[in-house]
Amino acid sequence: QEYPSNNTGRMSTTQTDTLSIDGMSCDHCVKLVREALQDLEGVTVDDVEVGAATVTYDADVLSQATFAEALDDAGFSLAA
Repeated sequence: QEYPSNNTGRMSTTQTDTLSIDGMSCDHCVKLVREALQDLEGVTVDDVEVGAATVTYDADVLSQATFAEALDDAGFSLAA
């Protein structure tokens, strides 16, 4: 889906991805991952379950590396 971003007039692209996440084993892990992803500006966390998270974000602004860093900071890793 493409729409004009608020202030720049440029087109931005929203993208929805399901991230595979290593190191999750319980509901507490789900909570930590949800919080880590919600802390990223421009990310909507659609769903989190053990081993995966579905997020919607502006692909022109955020990358997989951004998600990998946030997850690493929370003690998890983005699966290859």
